[in-house]
Amino acid sequence: MGRSFGRGKNLTKDTLLAIATVGAVIIAGSSPRFYHSVARQFFKDKIREMRRARARKLAELEKKKVILFRELGDGRVRVELTHRGKSLVRLYNLENIKLTIPKKWDGLWRVVMYDIPSSQRRASDAFRKKLRSLGLYQLQRSVWISPYECLAELEFLCAVFEIDINICVCYFKTREIPRESEIRKSFRL
Repeated sequence: MGRSFGRGKNLTKDTLLAIATVGAVIIAGSSPRFYHSVARQFFKDKIREMRRARARKLAELEKKKVILFRELGDGRVRVELTHRGKSLVRLYNLENIKLTIPKKWDGLWRVVMYDIPSSQRRASDAFRKKLRSLGLYQLQRSVWISPYECLAELEFLCAVFEIDINICVCYFKTREIPRESEIRKSFRL
C-alpha cells in the first residue's frame, strides 16, 4: 500500500480504496497520535506532510462516519469501512468499470432490457449513461446490445444505482438480433 501521493490526487479516494482493497486494517496500539500511527504503519507515507494530511483525512472520515475504528481488546485497533464508506468505494470504482473484450468473439449477442420505475428516474438516467459509456449499442430506448459478456458489470451497476436486477433488468444471450449487420459494423465485427 505504500504509494507516494502527489499534489492534485484525491486523498479521500486513495485512502478509501486502500482500505477497501485490504478489507479491514488492524493496527497495534492506541495513542493521542493514533491517526498518525495509522498513516505511518498502514499507508507507509514517507513524506511528513503527507502523513499529517493522511492523519487529518482519517480523522475527517471517522467524523463523517465513512470509516470506523474498533478496539479489539488486545491493544490492536481495526479500521473498517462503514456502509457509507462502502457506497463511496462503489462510486469510485464506477469510474473505472470497463467491459473485457475477448480476442475472438463467441458469436453470441448479449441483450439488456430494462424497465426502471419512474420513482427511480435519476438511477435510470445514470444507468443508461453508463451502458452507453461501456460501449453497448442502443437498439431502443431501454434495449441495449453487446457482443461481449457484461453480466458482472450489470450486477455492479444495479448495486451502485440501487436497482433491483431481478425485477427491473432482463439479460439474455442470443445468436440473432434485428439490424445485425448495422450493429456488427458498430462493433467492427
